[in-house]
Amino acid sequence: GVGKAYNEFKQGEPAIERLFDLTKFKSKVIEKPDAVSLDHINGDVKFCNISFKYADNMPLVLDQLNLHIRAGETVALIGPSGGGKSTLAKLLLRLYDPLSGCILVDDHDVQNIRLDSLRRHVGLVSQDITLFSGTVAENIGYRDLMTKIDMERVEHTARTANADEFVRTLPQGYNTHIGPRGSSLSGGQRQRLAIARALYQNSSVLILDEATSALDSRSELLVRQAVDRLLGHHTVREK
Repeated sequence: GVGKAYNEFKQGEPAIERLFDLTKFKSKVIEKPDAVSLDHINGDVKFCNISFKYADNMPLVLDQLNLHIRAGETVALIGPSGGGKSTLAKLLLRLYDPLSGCILVDDHDVQNIRLDSLRRHVGLVSQDITLFSGTVAENIGYRDLMTKIDMERVEHTARTANADEFVRTLPQGYNTHIGPRGSSLSGGQRQRLAIARALYQNSSVLILDEATSALDSRSELLVRQAVDRLLGHHTVREK
């Protein structure tokens, strides 16, 4: 009745307030009106004199950093936690903009590229995987979710990512719903789906941000085998 509906509304009230807060949030990353879309990139990436910190009262995470990653090159960034490895990935994807310096992809300043175009060409597989409350196929083929998912390609990328075998044991295979954030899957299974999604996206630049951390030895082996198959892509590997 009315009482039950009222109680349910009160339980959901904090979430509703949070949604309203999010609608008021203004991103500091602004897309220029004349930003361009790139149909194809080779994957040459340059960080030029990059300085960055997350807040005015915090120290610099990056201080005039220069790094050139050539197309087709595999680079491992090794350093202590908090050393700025993940920050480079966030800057390349324009989740943040640097305080100074510029980032070039195929000699295009990323601030002159449309955000959807940039993020289509730069794939990310991280420790903190983002999966959605949908089917396995929808999560792998997320790029084409609003059009038509290519199931043949979904299955091919899953095989390459060592995911096909476990997917076929699920109740409805590729049509199995995996729950919020992939809650019905193990960590290794979620990671392999994330790699399959990166393969499906077919990005020219692929960032692996601690992609095998927090996995058991068998899951890590399967994920590493999948990662090795990605090395034809232009890859930044972060440990």
